Amino acid sequence: MKETITGKIIRILDKRTVIINLGSNDRINTNSIFSIMGEPEKIFDPETNETLGEVTIVKSQVKAKEVAEKFTIATTKWKTARISLFDSMLGGISKGVEAIETDEGKLNVDELDIKPWRAISESPVKVGDNVKVEIEAKPEIGNDELSENANNGANKRMNSD
Repeated sequence: MKETITGKIIRILDKRTVIINLGSNDRINTNSIFSIMGEPEKIFDPETNETLGEVTIVKSQVKAKEVAEKFTIATTKWKTARISLFDSMLGGISKGVEAIETDEGKLNVDELDIKPWRAISESPVKVGDNVKVEIEAKPEIGNDELSENANNGANKRMNSD
């Protein structure tokens, strides 16, 4: 089960690297990918001017590169490894591992139809921007498990007497 936690960009090192105020104490690891969030933008009906809702877009994503207890250095460029079980069975593990760099590419659109969100076009990534990351949820011990553990402990003590 995953849970989402939020933090903030606390420093920008260069155009590809930021420091975020979440670290290993927050269960961040080098596989964590952060979404840098834009400000919510209201959506209006063009005919009635009624507010239809809000959209919060992701300005960019960064992946943890170095993780300290209370902060993470994250970068916009990273590679992931893909393992092909079939290739690794035929030619050994080294033949079955492929490094993949993610690049979504561009959409083929009519330039006149482009109306960018403010978060992309007008608002640069800045110190104080919110970030979101999904982490493994902490296992919760339910009341049933607690009473079962207590009963097991009591039974062990009785049996040893």
